[in-house]
Amino acid sequence: MFSEKELNLEETDLREQVALLSESQQQEYARLEKAALKSPGTYALLNWLFLLGAHHFYLHRWVRGVINLVLTLASLYLLVVEDSRTTGGALLLAVAIIEIPQLLNYEHLVHAFNIRTMRHCLRRAGKSLP
Repeated sequence: MFSEKELNLEETDLREQVALLSESQQQEYARLEKAALKSPGTYALLNWLFLLGAHHFYLHRWVRGVINLVLTLASLYLLVVEDSRTTGGALLLAVAIIEIPQLLNYEHLVHAFNIRTMRHCLRRAGKSLP
């Protein structure tokens, strides 16, 4: 994982590369970027549902989101249906502990996702005809 300083430098570099594109390519880049970038605010709101993995789905991290959701549902099943408070509670606590860094680093995670998205949009816009 990169530091915020490294992410800022990479974003600046990408923006400089976008400035070198033709006007039509810049417009295509802007269209692609607008459709693909994610909001840190939305990610933060979804973090309140962190046990369900909604924030992972938002950043297209499907496998992690499904694993999170399945583990949470399994722990709830154990707690409610099987009345296994120890196992269900321990599983729910484990999911929560694993997800705490996501809660604390949400701005950094979204910024890193957006950098990757910008890089992808730049490649696609650069391939478009001038």
